[in-house]
Amino acid sequence: MSRTADYTIQGFIYQFIITFQKLLMSTNDTEITVEGIIEDIDIITPTGQQAVQCKYHESKQKFTLSTIYKPVLQMLCHYKKNQTANIKYRLHAHFPNETVGSEKELTKAELDSILDSKASDLKKYITELTGFTNGDEFLKRFKIEFGASLTDTEKAVIVCLSNEGFTTEDATEIFYPNAIHAIAELSIQHDEQKRKIKKTTFLDALKNKKKTAISRWTKELQDYTKLLKQRRKQMGEVLNKNSRKRVIILDANYINNFEYQIPLLIQDYVSKYNSKIRLNQCPVFSLVCDEDTSNRVWKS
Repeated sequence: MSRTADYTIQGFIYQFIITFQKLLMSTNDTEITVEGIIEDIDIITPTGQQAVQCKYHESKQKFTLSTIYKPVLQMLCHYKKNQTANIKYRLHAHFPNETVGSEKELTKAELDSILDSKASDLKKYITELTGFTNGDEFLKRFKIEFGASLTDTEKAVIVCLSNEGFTTEDATEIFYPNAIHAIAELSIQHDEQKRKIKKTTFLDALKNKKKTAISRWTKELQDYTKLLKQRRKQMGEVLNKNSRKRVIILDANYINNFEYQIPLLIQDYVSKYNSKIRLNQCPVFSLVCDEDTSNRVWKS
């Protein structure tokens, strides 16, 4: 995987973790939209609305204005169209050498500098803002929040989760990864209503899922090796029981190198878990993929 791809995935993971952190710190009447209409996270409370964009800059030691040109312009464009709405704009960003928990407000001079940018990728935003003169009011609503690293944010979120009645061990190995997986799944829903969550209903649903989710997103978490061991243990309790019909669904969208890995997995499974005479139920492997891929797997 390229370094750019690594940073992109890291950015998504950070967004999902911050979303969960905001949810845990919210009140029961607060509604949070994952991948909101305005920003990465839209938070609606009885007193107003907050639009949060997340940026993870692990490779840049200190904050510089140029690193936030694009998110500021995006928020400014939204504000231009919604000046009467009660919306606060927040940029939650991590820079290694910035003090965690500190905040920064932009000056008029800094905003003017952003609007004067000649960068080609920003041209459409700057063109849209031509003639806009209400920057001072936008600045009253905008703040940068400097956040912790991925590792430290994960630790803080697990503490918050433990405070909701989950044991630290279960929070770390089951409910935290399941929460991140659930938020990632919500983020790809096209229907905005399906991306809306509240603390109580989300946690209630989380408590009902006792198996650790292993996905492309939980794979990026800090304790992934520990999560795999926990999932093996959970699966072992089921696989060690004899004479049971088993159906295993394998989705090409979630498995890298699908055509190569699946025949090996099936062979491995049969030799380890279906080789005893008393295991008289043949396992069913259901492949979620196109017909050509299925045929190539079958032939291998």
